[in-house]
Amino acid sequence: MKVLTISDVRKNFAAVVDMVIDDAEECVIPRGGGKAVVIVSLDEWNAMRETLHVLGSASNARRLLESIAQADAGLVEEHPLLDPDSAAHDSGKEAA
Repeated sequence: MKVLTISDVRKNFAAVVDMVIDDAEECVIPRGGGKAVVIVSLDEWNAMRETLHVLGSASNARRLLESIAQADAGLVEEHPLLDPDSAAHDSGKEAA
């Protein structure tokens, strides 16, 4: 996490934005009174929001932690990825 003054950010805004995006590095800009702001990339912001959403539900959090424990214990099965187009086509055949 990079800490920069507001003056430095103002002078080098494009470079700061590039650093945040390209290096996935948060930028903290301290203000008076112990307050601060953080600049994060949109990808990082979306990932944080998704994590909060998933962990915001006790049942989702429990299932996720159980799945992680199963994976850590080697209790996983590998499956090939499905092609969405062929999966939709195949499901149409089953319904007929």
